[in-house]
Amino acid sequence: MKNNIAKFASIAFVGGIVGRGLRYAINVVIAQGLGTDALGLFAFGMVVMKAGSIPARLGLDTAVQKFIPIYRNDEETSKVSGTALLGLVTPLVIGSGLSLLLYFNRAAISAFTGNRFGSAIQLFIVGIPLFSTMMVASNATKGLKETKYFVYTRDIGQSSVAFLLVAVGAFVLNDLRLTILGYVVSLGVGVLLAVFFLLRRGVISLDVRPQFEFTEIFLVSMPLTVALVTQYLVSWTDILMLGFFVSPARVGWYQAAYQTSMLLLVVLQAASSIFPSLAADLYHNGEKDRLEMVYTVVTKWVSFFTVLGLIFLATYAGPVLQIFGTSTESARLALVILAFGQTTAAMVGPSGYLLIMSGYEKLQMINSVAVCAMNIGLNFLLIRQFGIVGAAAATSSSIATLNVLRLVEVRYLLGIQPYSRRFWKGVIAILVSTIVLVGGRLMGIGSFLGTVLIGAVALGVFGVVVYLLGFENDKVLVEAID
Repeated sequence: MKNNIAKFASIAFVGGIVGRGLRYAINVVIAQGLGTDALGLFAFGMVVMKAGSIPARLGLDTAVQKFIPIYRNDEETSKVSGTALLGLVTPLVIGSGLSLLLYFNRAAISAFTGNRFGSAIQLFIVGIPLFSTMMVASNATKGLKETKYFVYTRDIGQSSVAFLLVAVGAFVLNDLRLTILGYVVSLGVGVLLAVFFLLRRGVISLDVRPQFEFTEIFLVSMPLTVALVTQYLVSWTDILMLGFFVSPARVGWYQAAYQTSMLLLVVLQAASSIFPSLAADLYHNGEKDRLEMVYTVVTKWVSFFTVLGLIFLATYAGPVLQIFGTSTESARLALVILAFGQTTAAMVGPSGYLLIMSGYEKLQMINSVAVCAMNIGLNFLLIRQFGIVGAAAATSSSIATLNVLRLVEVRYLLGIQPYSRRFWKGVIAILVSTIVLVGGRLMGIGSFLGTVLIGAVALGVFGVVVYLLGFENDKVLVEAID
């Protein structure tokens, strides 16, 4: 168990930082090379592509993480291969059909959005089958209970190619359409990498006749599809509605704030790379105590790092947003509000995955549908009155509500809660680091380089205080990051 957690800490954490950093840099490159108007168009097109990929995936990106480790543990090679193949073919076929449907109706879509986002959407819909297949295939590699293949595929492979091609499109060719096309090409590279690793590790075996457990898999994946659609709406209703009510430039401001706030989730996303497969395996084998230990330790460290990141962003929102070429008051306020919402999600840990892997995927669906309805209503009301700040408030409130629901349900249904009085050591480390951050701001540090340096110093101080106080067996997570 310690070895598995160590692998999560070292590979998923570092890989997650690299991947998130590259995807964040893509937004910076577009803003700097083509302007915030182009960033708004790019963001809207991405939302459409990702929204289209959810019904194409049919929840298989989560289902393969649940069933592949179970079938491997039972040494049912034919079922492992069948599950992986099902995860490859299904999103490719459905995604292609959906892409064609949207393409033939592109004129109506363009008119529906006031002809402001037509060209961005038309190119991004080509990426629906590629993005769908890449996400399911890369998540299938997590069934090996290792994170490195997902990191190689999504965080390093596809993200690196995307960054390079987007940079060429933005700075060399100076063309938004070619920039978007470069990003779509990178998705194809991601698909090829994922398939290569699945073949290499024998998840897909050419020597075994695959056995497709359609009923068992789709009974889990179909409710997840509804949950994922609604979760996605919770995350991206803001961008969609902003596209109708405000200019592309303001959508670009919001995208800068939103993508910056998403950096706070890098530790949680790293945990989620390995946690679902571990949780499915432990729950399947009846090892509830070990499952609770993993959930508690993961949530503890995710919370510590994320709260520290929240304080950093709240203190230096202006200098951070300046790298996008914008630092308006509304963008800064939106960033701080969104950061609070993302921190709430991080502080409950991978609770959503814990419910799914414990057999409560239908409850996850109900949670998501209820909060989705709330999110749509709040965004509609607040965006029209407060613009991007209203979008941030609506989204942040919805994220917080969803995660509080998950936390309560995990406690009630599984008897697990991840918090302990021993957290006081982390609180002390955060308080000391906060003094450093606030002190730097009071000293007038406001340049981008100065902001990066003071953030690094605060993180170093946090690490030193943690080391001096000691965290018993939890040291395995900190040591593994080295």
